Parts: sequence; structure tokens; C-alpha cells
Amino acid sequence: MRNKVAATAAVFLCLFVLLAGMGSSVASAKEDSQTDMFSGDITYLRQDNNNYVMQVTVENRGEDFEGTVQVVFAGMTGGNCAYNTELTLPAQGKKQFTVTVTAGAADTNRGVCRLNFLDEKGHTLQSIPFNNVFGNTMTGIAVGILSDNYSGLTYLDAGGRDFSIMNISYPLELIELSGDNLQSYLDGLYFLVIDHYNVSQLGQETIQAIQEWVKDGGWLMIGTGAYAEETLSGFDEDFLDVEIVEISEPGAENILSANAERYGYYYNYRDVGIDFSQMAVADLNFNDHNGNYPKEFYDNSLNPSLCIHLEDGAVGIYYISLEEQQLQKLDDYSVQNMYENIMYNSSSFQTFNNGSEVNYIGRESIAYIDNLNTNVDFTWLEVLIGIYVVMVGPVLYLILRKCKRREWYWMGVPILGLLFIGGVFFFGRGASVNETRVYSVTVQQTDKSWADTYFLAYRSGVKEWDMRLDSRYEVAGPGLDYYRGSGTNADDYHYVVTNGAEGLSVGMKPYENFESGFLYAGQKAESTGNFSGSGLERLFSSLNAEGTVTNGTNRDLAYMGVWYNAGIMVFSDVKAGETLDIAQAAADGRCVYQNTSTYLDSLRYDMLGLYGYSTSSIQYERDDVSALFIALTIANEGNPNPAKNAVIAGVVPDYEKAVADKCKEISYGCLYSYVEMEGDSNASN
Repeated sequence: MRNKVAATAAVFLCLFVLLAGMGSSVASAKEDSQTDMFSGDITYLRQDNNNYVMQVTVENRGEDFEGTVQVVFAGMTGGNCAYNTELTLPAQGKKQFTVTVTAGAADTNRGVCRLNFLDEKGHTLQSIPFNNVFGNTMTGIAVGILSDNYSGLTYLDAGGRDFSIMNISYPLELIELSGDNLQSYLDGLYFLVIDHYNVSQLGQETIQAIQEWVKDGGWLMIGTGAYAEETLSGFDEDFLDVEIVEISEPGAENILSANAERYGYYYNYRDVGIDFSQMAVADLNFNDHNGNYPKEFYDNSLNPSLCIHLEDGAVGIYYISLEEQQLQKLDDYSVQNMYENIMYNSSSFQTFNNGSEVNYIGRESIAYIDNLNTNVDFTWLEVLIGIYVVMVGPVLYLILRKCKRREWYWMGVPILGLLFIGGVFFFGRGASVNETRVYSVTVQQTDKSWADTYFLAYRSGVKEWDMRLDSRYEVAGPGLDYYRGSGTNADDYHYVVTNGAEGLSVGMKPYENFESGFLYAGQKAESTGNFSGSGLERLFSSLNAEGTVTNGTNRDLAYMGVWYNAGIMVFSDVKAGETLDIAQAAADGRCVYQNTSTYLDSLRYDMLGLYGYSTSSIQYERDDVSALFIALTIANEGNPNPAKNAVIAGVVPDYEKAVADKCKEISYGCLYSYVEMEGDSNASN
């Protein structure tokens, strides 16, 4: 009998192994057959409101496909974002569609991404990597060279040395440019070098493209020397206005040879035997006719150049031509430092590396708007206490009294207390898991037709979740949450945006104990009217500020802030169309906050009253002022002329909801305008 059982067991075992092997081979064959089932391409089409419109082309060479096409961008600190498009693609079929991607998802690494094909269960069938999707096939840190002597600048590749920008390490890749192909490469470049080239011959359209590229975060390096007039020509005066004082002849004393010692320590010019007296050196002076860039364009103490940051980008202008033969002596590390010098002086790089800069301070201040505990809903505690006080407690006491066991009541109080605490955690956590809580701040420049919404969204638990946005939103993606994410690998993602039949939805794949995230969405918006001011040239010049400000928008404001470069004032309850006399409003007690400091981190701690610290003697709603602070910092960041413009911003509580799904949303609207100061721009100093 035992032999028969053993034989039967052996037969079943053989059959199991055989079937398992067949299943394995079938699965393997199926997987292999799908390896090259799809092909695809991602092409950059255009920039729209600082976001990128990408055209995705997919082709199916296998069986009918119904699933999701996913474009995953790897962010600079792990804020990886997957853009999902639900798609039906028949066998041998081909389709094209567009995806609008936030700059925060694509721009920080110049378009490194991956195209994934997912089945209906979310399993990846095939993945196609892309090193860059900005119209070219660059695989390194792209450096465009515009010069009539490209061969004299090839040393700028730093010998193939790896170069790291915002957690991305690649070698420097030189791209030889001409007036014909420059624009097609521009959006994919990290650096643009112009040397020994007549810029004015490019034409106004191309020059404008360069200027916009810099303002959007590009890094421009210009060589001068004997070619100073040519390389500095053509740019708009309000973009770059540099006067050529004189150009020295080789062999003559010049401004660099007279100060050669200071260029020897970090950039190694002296140690490798570079002699500035043998070069044509341009003595340059920055003309600040318009007061646009006070104290920002400066002579580098260690590098023979001028440097200025222009909005998100930067320009470095060398006193010498970069094709000078003696510069070939520089070692690779010194060449790398030439790039780092301009990079470190750009406002976009400083914003990323300094947590107290404008972007981080402004947008993350949303975290201080009614920051609820999402693990426990304490409203349940109120309910349980109410039930106990009104019903359970008295009834229990009467029953025990009748049974002559009143002492049991006092013994039961600690037990009931523990039950209350357990109930709060159980019911509270259940409530938070089953709903999404959103705090949204929508910021709009009053005379613009685009609005940005920043979210802080909570959802307990570790499962993937999302929320559907209102139909008016056209783009969504990760917010500026620099300290959270899932790594810099484009194979994975942390944020997810889905473009479905009902519109956009945005969500997250949380970690354990990671329940909230900063999100962004953008929409077209109607103009709301403008703020205006009069007589503000003396604003904050003394304790008795003067002038008037008018809320010319169509919204009643809980608070309105007026921020000039010497101080800030916040007024309460400003109606649509109302004009405030600043001195009178302050005398009437409507100025709830005033400070002569302009240091953002200091203002945040003071205005928002963090950790109980605030110098303001007047109480106000911290949530409303937190939203106002976000608008003020974003407006200040984009101020086109901070030397002459005041920022006026207002906050509207209970603004239009941003989320279409059922959730608890607290929404704020923030409007801002720039008002030019009258009279002497330095009157307030």
C-alpha cells in the first residue's frame, strides 16, 4: 500500500514539475514576445506658461493593446512624476497624443525620461528610455558653442570629466552651433558659450530666444577680449547693457595683469603660468540705466569675469576671449570650475540649494495653513465625550446606585477613558484613510490669464491615491517638495498624473509613514482687475508712511499686503474697489502687521508666528496670512523691477475649489500686482 501511495505521489510530483516548467516556458516566451512589441518617441513641441507640451508617438507591432502609456520624468531630488494616458492601440496601430508636463518634472534634468507601456493591471510590458526629449540626442551635460573658431574652444569639455548638476552626473558634451541650428538646440542646453562671434548677425528672433532661455534658467557664458564689440552686440539694453571702456593690446598692462594674484588660488590661472599681460583684455563696465539689477552684477573676485543673475538664469562675461591659446593650459578641474562659477550665481541654483530662498519659503508656507493631524480626527473625541456626559455617564451612575455599587462607577472611569482614547484612534484613523484633505492656494497676477494652484494634500496609509481636479485645470504635477521623493531613477516614480475621460487627476505613491505631499496644477483664468497705488515713493521711509492703495479687483480681501524694498504693511478687510489712505488706515487699526525687514525667512517666522514667536502686537488669522505670505513671496520672486516696483497682494478665503472629488478642501485665492513707485526710487532707503 505504501508503495502505491509513493508511486502515486511520484507521478503527481512529476506532473506538477512538468506543468510548472511548461507554465514557466510559456510565460517566458510571452514575456520575450512582448519585449519589442511597442515602439515610441517623445518630442518637445513648445513651452506654454512655463510648462512643456510633449508629443508622444506610440506604435504597436503586436496584439491589440488596451492599457496605459506612461511617461516618467526623473526629478532632481526624487520628485519623479509619471504622466499616465489611458489608451487603446490596435495591432499594427499607431497613435499620437500630447502630454503637458510641469517644469518641475522635466526642466530640472533637461528631459531625462522613460516611456512605459502598462497593461490593465498596471504591469509593465515594455519600457523605453530617453536621455533627452528636447529635440536632440544629447547624452551629457549639453554645452552649446557658438563661435567662428570652434576648434579653439574644445578644451571646454574639461577632458570628459563628469560634471554634476542637481544630482545628475554626466560628462560635459560640446555641441557646435550656428545661427541656423541654435534655436533647435537651445531648450536642451545647460550652458551656451558665445565667443569670437558677431551676435547681431543672429537676427532679432534668435536673440530674443537666447534672452528668454536665460531668464528661464539657462546659463550664458560670453568671451570678449578683442571680440568684445561683436559678442556683446545685439542684446536688448534691458537684458544686457555693458560698456566697453577700453581693450588693451597684448603686451600692455591691463586690469587683469595688475590683479593677477587673486586669480591664482581657486581657478589656477597663475599656477599653470597664464600671463594676462599677453592677452587682449576688455575693461568692462555694467550700465545700470534702468535700475533693474542693483548690486547684482559684480566683478568676480576669483574669476576674470562679470556675473549677473537674470530671473532664473545667469550671464557670465569674461574680460578675455575664451579661445586664448594660454587658456589651453588650464587643467580639467579648473575648466569645470568656470561652469560652476556661473551656475552658483544663478538664482535658480541658489533657490534649489538654499532652503530659505523664495521658492521654498513661499510655497512650503502652505504647510502652516490649518495643518491638521491626519492620523487622528479629534472631532470623534468631542462626540464620545458628549455622548458620555449626556447619556452614558448619568444612566450608568443611576444603575450602579440602585444596585448599591456606586464605587464601581469611579473604578470604571479609567477604563472608560482608555476606551475613549481607543475609539478616537480607531474612528479617527478610519475617517482619515477614507477621505482626502486638501489645502489649496491659487495665485494669479491680476492682469495675466494664467493661475497657479499649490496644494498640500493629506491621505493616511501607504496605498497609492489620487484626486480628480476641476475641469478647468490643464496641467498638474509635483510641487516644490525638495526633501521627499523616491530617488532619481527614471524607472520609478513618486507622483502620478492621469489624463482620463473625466479630466486630470493628481496623486502619489506614498512611503510608509509618508502621508502628504506638495502638488501643483495650472489653469487659464480670467483677469480680475488690478491693484494700484499713488504717492508711494515715501512708503516706509519713516514711521508715518504715506500714500494710497486701491483694491481694483472684483474680490473682497481678508488681508492686503503692500511690500516695498524697505518694508511691508498688511491691512485687514479691504473691499473690492476700496481705496485705503495708508496713514489713516493705520490710525484706524487696520494695519495688522508692519515690518521694515525684507529678509524672507525672518518675515515668515514673524508674520506666521511660528513657534510662538511674533513681534506683531495685533492678532490676525494665521491661516489667511500664511496664504498671503505665499502670494507675496511668489510675486517678489517675479518682480521685473524690484528697485522701482512695489508688490501689492491680497488673499481671498473660500476661493473656488480646485478638486472635483469629494474631499475636505480649504481653499484660498491670492491676487497680486506690481505698482511702480513715484519720484526717486531711493526715497524709501
